[in-house]
Parts: sequence; C-alpha cells; structure tokens
Amino acid sequence: MNSITLLKFLFSAPIFHHYKVKPSSHLIGHPLSLRSILMVTLLSVIFFPIHNAICEEQVEHQGSPLFPFHIAFSGEENGYLEPCGCSERQLGGLPRRHTLLSTLKRSRENLIALSLGDLSGDVGRQNEIKTEITMNALSQMGYVAHNIGEKDIHMGLDLLSSLSHIYNLALLSSNVTTKEERDLSIAPYIIKKLEVDNSVFKICILGILSPDLVDEDSLDIEVLDPIVSLNTVLTELRSEADSFILLSHATIEESIKIAETLPVFDLVISGHSIDNPIHTMKKVKDTYVIPVGEKGKYLGVIGFRLKKRDEERDGLHEISLAKEESYGLSDYYQQETQQKDCTIEIMPLDEKYDNSLEIDSLLNIYQQRLKDEELVKNAYREPHPSGRTFTGNEVCSLCHNKIFTHWRETEHAHAYETLVQSGHQDDPECLFCHTIGIQYRSGFKSIELTPKMKDIGCESCHGPGSAHKESPEKGYGTVAAESCTICHEYEHSPHFNFDEYWQKIEHPLRDVQD
Repeated sequence: MNSITLLKFLFSAPIFHHYKVKPSSHLIGHPLSLRSILMVTLLSVIFFPIHNAICEEQVEHQGSPLFPFHIAFSGEENGYLEPCGCSERQLGGLPRRHTLLSTLKRSRENLIALSLGDLSGDVGRQNEIKTEITMNALSQMGYVAHNIGEKDIHMGLDLLSSLSHIYNLALLSSNVTTKEERDLSIAPYIIKKLEVDNSVFKICILGILSPDLVDEDSLDIEVLDPIVSLNTVLTELRSEADSFILLSHATIEESIKIAETLPVFDLVISGHSIDNPIHTMKKVKDTYVIPVGEKGKYLGVIGFRLKKRDEERDGLHEISLAKEESYGLSDYYQQETQQKDCTIEIMPLDEKYDNSLEIDSLLNIYQQRLKDEELVKNAYREPHPSGRTFTGNEVCSLCHNKIFTHWRETEHAHAYETLVQSGHQDDPECLFCHTIGIQYRSGFKSIELTPKMKDIGCESCHGPGSAHKESPEKGYGTVAAESCTICHEYEHSPHFNFDEYWQKIEHPLRDVQD
C-alpha cells in the first residue's frame, strides 16, 4: 500500500526482549465433536464456495466419519488486522475469522488451523505491535503452527521466537536456518496425532520459504533449497506419519514444482501475491495445491479421509517428476466429486460474519497501545524535500475564502472525525490519509499540537504552502490524479475514478480576496 510505504521509515524503535524457548516438535490434539445436521446445512448455505455432490454427501452422512480430518488455512496477513472501513464490501479481518473458525470447530471433526507466513507487512514499531497482536489472535483461534515468511524474517526472528513462546504457537520451517548458532525454536516439522475409530493417525506438517524471496546478504539467516531440505526431512520421517501437509511460502509455480518432485504430500498450501485463491487451485497427481490469498481475506478448509500410508504413496525412494493436472474451477470441483476423497471450501471473510468480541477487544488494546506509545507524535520526520513548510487551511482561507467555504462542505473536511468515530485517531497508518503532511516536520503531529493540520486540506493536494503565502502571485501546486492515488488506491477506494471523484471536491480555479 502506498501510504504504508511512505510511512515505513517513521516508526522505528527498540524492538523487544529476547527469550530463549525450547523447540516443540509434537502437538497432541483432541478430536472435536460434530453438531447437528441443521448447523451444517446452514453452513453450506452461507459459506461461499462449494455446493456440489461431495458437500451434500458430507451433510447426508453426518453420522459417519466421511471426512474425519480437516485443515483450516490462511496466511499472508501482511499486517492486515481488520478492514479499515474506507470502502464497502471489504474482505478479511481477524475478528471475522475468529467467528468463522469457532463455527467450523462445531461442525468439522479434528480441525487443525495453520498459518502460511508473513504476519507483518513492513518493519517498524507499529508493525512490531501488529505482529504481537496477530500472534495473540491466532493463538486464541487455536492455530497450531505459523510458517516463516520473508517478512517475518525482516521483522526479526528473535521477536517471533519470543512471541511463539508467549502465545504457544509453533514456528515452522524446514529450510530456514541461522548462520550463527541461536535458539530460535523454529521446528522443521510438527506431528499432530488424531484418533479416529479407535485408530491413531499421525499428521506431519512441514514448511518452506522460497529462497527467491529473501536477500540473504543482509540477514543472518540462510534459506536452503526447499526440495533438498524437504527430501532430507521426509526421508527421516517416512514411517512416522500417515499424512504429510506442506506450508509452502512461495509462488504457486514453485509450489507445483515441489508437488511434482516430491509426490508425498496430500496437500500443499501455497501462494504469494495471489489476491483471490479461488481461481488458482491446482491438482498435481495426488497432491492438492491450494493458495491462501493475501491479507488473510479468505479462510480455506479441506477435509480428508485418513488412511495408513503405504509404499505406493511414499514418494521418497527417488525424486522424480510427476505430470501436473490442472483444472478450471468448475471442472476441478467436478473431479473432486467423482473421486470423493476430499472436500474443499474457500470462504471469503465478508460482512456476513460478525466480529468476535474477543478479537475486537484485542484490537481495542492494539489501538490503545498506539496511543500510549505516541507513535505519531514521537516519530522521526524530515523536512519537506521542496524546502517549504505546511501552513494549514486557516492561512489559505485568508485569501481563498470561497474555496475554503466550499471545502468545509466536502468529506475531505471531516476526514479526521471519521477516525475518531472508529477509534483509529491514534493509528499512524490511518492518519497518513486523514491529515496534512504527517511524514514531514511541519505537518501533523497530534490533535493537541497541530490541530490545524487535521483533515484532508488544501496542502494535502497542492503541497506545503509557505512559499505561496510569501509570494502568492507565483501560484503553486497543480493537482494531478497521481496526488489522489497515494491514498485512493485499490484497497481503500476500489471504484476510484479521477474525473468522477474530482466533481465532489471541484472548486473555482481562482478565488482571491482583496
């Protein structure tokens, strides 16, 4: 997001205390019971994705363990805690996800929740707080593992290791290691034991990070070749598990290659820079490769039959290339229906899911921490590159009263108040697009110190006005669409059209009071 990119240098601070924690390679779970057919029927209606024979058969056979094992997955959080509310029909949000997962746990047996990677979208103090809040939320939702992504590494593995210990959420990577010996408690795999019909099944979950996503020269970590690393670990585990799941923090193409080369996985959860996962799912021989999307906007759930592993599905004696089978969306689900070996649901987190009170409370704590630490007030700022300074709307009104009066009737003039109403008035990322010049020394610092710099004012579009104040005859600050799209980018303003939106704020070209 452009606004976050412009702010990222502002919020640096001492990061954390380091806690040594012991690695944990086994997480033992307990089966969850199914609720009534009525609940599942309701879920099949409200959940976006799949209305096919296999889902209907699952509802009809609630008394039998048709799919006794479920994986719920999400990822690529990128610091996205909740929809900002700037536009309608925004997807995602940790509070909605908690509501959905709580419902799923009452209707899906043995549900294991996994996170693909990248809790934070950037570095800096605000993103450190976001990372802790997100880790806390995932823990409350019952996630058992978080795979390491490149943005997690940039944020700091020491921080993640400490948070992993505090919130009892395993960090996972089969190919990320440190160049110096450090206790970061990153497990190469975890094994989850499930009991179904008096039989114990072992589910092995592994994770990788694509080396192409990391600049190792500037970091004290090493990202090994994923296929070589996985083959080494899998060879040791060949008789230790009945099902293998891979969290692949890589492009879909890289994940497909892994599935081709190591045909041992039942599921590869993938994705990087894929906004909508619904149209990007693949099947490679017996392996399903399913992306998660971005910013945690979707929750995926796949249900499996469990069976004891045999040598035919081992895939570890030698590395060989398997033929990929790729389906369009409708054909893909038709293939699933014919095989009846699993069910896949991709659920967009839209307005039909209420916010959970627990995670809402957690996000209120997040906003309070931003306020308590005064991140905006104490941020480092540089002078504006033009050498000019911001003066505020009141100064502009002395000569341009008609324009100022017109501006006061626009939504721009009430931008700060919308943050107060939503409780985000201390959030640096929100304030960037609701105040004047927050990233520069003469711009917004706080409502107490710089009240004239609140809202989206004249200088938000035209630039700092000190020189124009001294020499008004010269004019300044021609506005172009590029000035608007810094904040009116797709996430916040998906229907933005410069010509249409300009009509809402257009004012006389010249309005000078004598």
